Amino acid sequence: MTSTAERRVWDDFPNGRWGDARSPAFGSADAYGAMLKFDAQGAARVWGRPCTLDDISSLFARYVTGEIASLPWSDEPLRAETERIGAELARVNRLGFWTLASQPALDGVASADATHGWGPRGGYVYQKAFVECFVAGAKFGSFLSRLQSSASRVTYYAANRQGDFLTNAHAGEGTALTWGVFPGRAVVQPTLIDKISFLAWRAEAFQTWREWAAMFAQASQEACFLRETADECWLVNVVDNDYKQADAIWELFQ
Repeated sequence: MTSTAERRVWDDFPNGRWGDARSPAFGSADAYGAMLKFDAQGAARVWGRPCTLDDISSLFARYVTGEIASLPWSDEPLRAETERIGAELARVNRLGFWTLASQPALDGVASADATHGWGPRGGYVYQKAFVECFVAGAKFGSFLSRLQSSASRVTYYAANRQGDFLTNAHAGEGTALTWGVFPGRAVVQPTLIDKISFLAWRAEAFQTWREWAAMFAQASQEACFLRETADECWLVNVVDNDYKQADAIWELFQ
């Protein structure tokens, strides 16, 4: 029987939400759903009735540790590749950095690797560590200061529901997140982030707060809290461009 790895073809590269915005595959996969998969009773049973920021932190921490299998922004468990950063994900979520996407740094992992590999056999894959998260308004100022202090090493994108946008990326340029080197081929960069892709996802990410709030009575404590949190928090994507320093990105989350 032919293995999955042996059936891979040249086009079998990671793509989707963080693919090239010019690609036909842009946005075709890995999008966090703006249509929640639970009814109101199911959502309350799995995600609880949040009324405080600590409730949100606890919910996200339970997700990244595998205690629950979904969030309003993701209807499937974490992928296997996040196991190597699982402890840090749990820590930062408990601190109030509510992670939506992340990946560990990789430095020349075989393309046939069962967990991290992609593309044809005989190659090597690389990726930069990145974390995308919501940050409560009260924490955002100090977090932004740390990002700005590390601007020579990290690239960041940040936006709120009102449309304010901050980045240290050069206008019109994208930041490669994943790339591979394969025999007889040019370097392939299938996964990147740029302003267009980030802002396209921002609208959906903040709309999901509203959809979650709508599962509760409009004047309830839970609905008011979720709407207020959506209005005050920021969505932030941080890429550590030094993939040789695999754990350095976590120093920013304090």
